[in-house]
Amino acid sequence: MFRILVADDEGIMLESIRSIIESNFKSECEIVCVKTGRAVIEQAGQFRPDIAFVDIQMPGLSGIQAIREIRKFNQTMVFIIMTAFDKFSYAQEAVNLGVMEFIMKPVNKKKILDVCVKAMHQVEEARQKISDDLKIRERLEIVVPMIESGFIYTILQEDSDPPSQRVPGNA
Repeated sequence: MFRILVADDEGIMLESIRSIIESNFKSECEIVCVKTGRAVIEQAGQFRPDIAFVDIQMPGLSGIQAIREIRKFNQTMVFIIMTAFDKFSYAQEAVNLGVMEFIMKPVNKKKILDVCVKAMHQVEEARQKISDDLKIRERLEIVVPMIESGFIYTILQEDSDPPSQRVPGNA
């Protein structure tokens, strides 16, 4: 299951993106839509989305400002910026914030689907890495005590050997 946040101040954009994602991914996604930068930040904490489609120009906080705030407490959320403004400064700031994709409006169905699939793969890879890391930690929790006790046993064995059986040069 993927949690997707869609943020745009235009209701028709929200419904279009929601409809495209729901019709193609059905029960694989849970979608929340918001219309302000402040709501993006609030939902990032409450809904905890994996993926966020964020418009740059929204009332109050801009999409870039919202992403900057979210990055303070969530480094893993995958962001896709949508904008009608072709400004280099937006793209540059987006790259600095680790945004996965920067798409121009009007967006089309194929672009939304391609970007969504790419974002889902990125989320899956991150989830797999976390799972693999946890498995390694679990194995270490089992192996480290065994190694420690083996090491202690070896030291105790060396100390219990009579002096005549000790190899010269080994204390």
